[in-house]
Amino acid sequence: MARNVTAWLIGFVWLAAILTGFWVWERYDATPGTVGAQAPAADDTAPERWRLTVFVHPRCPCTRAALGEVAEIVRAEPNLLVRILFVRPEDARDGWERGESWGLATRIPGAEVGLDEAGTTARRFGAETSGHAVLTDPAGGIVYRGGLTVARGRAGASPGRAAVLDWIGGRDAPASTPVFGCPLFTP
Repeated sequence: MARNVTAWLIGFVWLAAILTGFWVWERYDATPGTVGAQAPAADDTAPERWRLTVFVHPRCPCTRAALGEVAEIVRAEPNLLVRILFVRPEDARDGWERGESWGLATRIPGAEVGLDEAGTTARRFGAETSGHAVLTDPAGGIVYRGGLTVARGRAGASPGRAAVLDWIGGRDAPASTPVFGCPLFTP
């Protein structure tokens, strides 16, 4: 009898641990990162076309999903100017930002891929989380700031992608959505 109780107790504890682990994991995936409070009202470097600037952490596993969303946006809006900036911490060695995500970014048609040394540009735009996107209209006004994925590392239809496409298409859209990713300013 004592063995049965012990077996049931071990089984219950094991199941509870697994369920708790999945709950914690799911909660982490669904928790957005921070969005900086300061951002300019306009981008004085914007050309006279719609431009999407995306700030990414090269070592964040969520970056692949954000880049997948950028590729989907470009497929829908091939005339959109896209700038993907990889944030490299001040103390990181040269080339630290180059890797799988950099390669994915360079395969997005027409995307300008670059380095944001020490996150200077990201800070100016209030980006604190990998995957933070900023959409500027043809006059340089910032119309959207936020994420492009529905959760950490999850690609697919999202409010962020819809907002970007709606803004470009002249439809009502939110000015921001949550950003899901790793902190930009950590190694």
